[in-house]
Amino acid sequence: MLQQMLDLYEIQKIDLGIRDVQKRLDEIPKDLRRLESQTGDLKNEVDKTRLERDALLREVKTLEENVTLENQKLKKWEARLAEIRNQREYLALSREIEGGKRQNRESEEKVQELKKRLAELEKKLGDMQTQVSTREGEATSERTKVDTDVNAVKEKLASETQRRDELLPKIPRPLLAKYDSIRAKRLGIGIVPVVGGLCQGCNMRIPPQLFNILQRGQTVEQCPSCQRIIFWDKLLANGGTAAAPAS
Repeated sequence: MLQQMLDLYEIQKIDLGIRDVQKRLDEIPKDLRRLESQTGDLKNEVDKTRLERDALLREVKTLEENVTLENQKLKKWEARLAEIRNQREYLALSREIEGGKRQNRESEEKVQELKKRLAELEKKLGDMQTQVSTREGEATSERTKVDTDVNAVKEKLASETQRRDELLPKIPRPLLAKYDSIRAKRLGIGIVPVVGGLCQGCNMRIPPQLFNILQRGQTVEQCPSCQRIIFWDKLLANGGTAAAPAS
């Protein structure tokens, strides 16, 4: 029984190590996921900025085409104006020409404003594309690092799992079932040593009579307070040799 308890304690150390390794597996890709998320958000912003730029380009093109057509029409009206002899018709066409010129000036001013905005968008796009390239490079480097780390951790996990599997046959099934049940309820800790009469699971003092029984190392005992399986810590130091019971 004594050796079985020591083997079970070793299994627990392996279980805790496996838990830490699995937690590490979950944490390793965090930086990569963050970089990929930031890169994705940046790419979405690039796409939105491109759409805005393309819409402005279409608007500028339409305005410039309208100005060109309007100028052509105004030239014809100005040529006709020189031929008109009727004052009323002359004044009416003059007003049309002046209105057309005013509209063209407004359109040209708007074109200049749009082109200024376009220049800002092009600069913004260039900066963002540079950032995207930088983030993608960082993500590639991080992905390589993640793959290396994950493989190393998986090797560690496989090694620990194999070591656990080698110990399992040495533990009676009822004892193993009890251990698994307790550790599922007690933050992964199913078996603990008793040091100086104190349970290392809950730090409560073990009754003297129970402590004497623990020193024999012949039975499976549980802490009255936390219900964890307990054993005398000196058994580890003694290499599994039980002490003579206290009188």
